[in-house]
Parts: sequence; C-alpha cells; structure tokens
Amino acid sequence: QEPYYMLSNHEYFLSNSREECCNSFYEWNFYSCTGSTPTLTNGEYYPDWSGGSSTQCLNDGEVPDYMLYSQAWYLSTTLEKCCERHFYWDLNECLGTTAVGTDKWYVDYDDEKCVQDCSGAPPCGGVAEPWDQKYTSKEQCCKGQLSWVAKCRFK
Repeated sequence: QEPYYMLSNHEYFLSNSREECCNSFYEWNFYSCTGSTPTLTNGEYYPDWSGGSSTQCLNDGEVPDYMLYSQAWYLSTTLEKCCERHFYWDLNECLGTTAVGTDKWYVDYDDEKCVQDCSGAPPCGGVAEPWDQKYTSKEQCCKGQLSWVAKCRFK
C-alpha cells in the first residue's frame, strides 16, 4: 500500500509505469531503477583509462559497464567531443595529431642552451610548451634568457 502522503498528492507521486516513475524520481540511476540494461546506438566514443596513463578515446563497442549507466557523461558522438571532455589537457595526443613547432627558439634549462621549437635533430629541442617564451633567433634567446651563460650561442 502506498503511503498516505503519496495518495494525497497522487498526480505527483504515482506513475503509470515503472519507466515513468524511474524517469521522474531516479533519472540519475534510471537503469538500476528499471532493472534494464542500457544499449548503445553504435559508434559512441568513450575515454579509455585501462592503461592508467592512456589519453585516448575508443569506439570499439567495448564500453565498460559503469559508463553505460552514465552515457550522457561518458559517451560522445565524435572523437573530438570525447577528447575535449575527458582529455582536454592533452588534445593532440588524444586526437592522434602531432604538434608542429614554430621554428622559433626557446630555452632548454637542463642543458643551459637555446634550442629550436621543432622535432628532429639539433638544433631542434622538441616542440616547445605553450608557456615557453619564444624568440625569432638564437642570439635573442641567449640574450633574453641566458645572458649569464657566457657560451650560450656556442653550445
């Protein structure tokens, strides 16, 4: 028997079906409430945290069960949306794109020298981080950031 407070406001509390009730009062846990299993519509991307340090989204249909129960949060219709939501700090890695340098110069403080913002052999020092100050020439970099290193230009 329903509690009196529900009967006195039956338009609010009572539903015609379990799904309707679950949707009204337990939307956050809809599938457990209804006792049903969620299904995928195909091709959804989900964050892959299986490797511990993985920064990728997959759409292989192997979505972990816990993600199925919160599809609005975990699943995305495109790779871009999945990466932006779950791996915003490393979009290039998640999207599978390679960052390209500017060919400007920045400081490699470990070696106390200026290196070029590019991938490959020296004078490239790898792609600079967004916070690295960049210069149009090696001389400007040495003068601006490593003036205390006498042989900056010659390293």
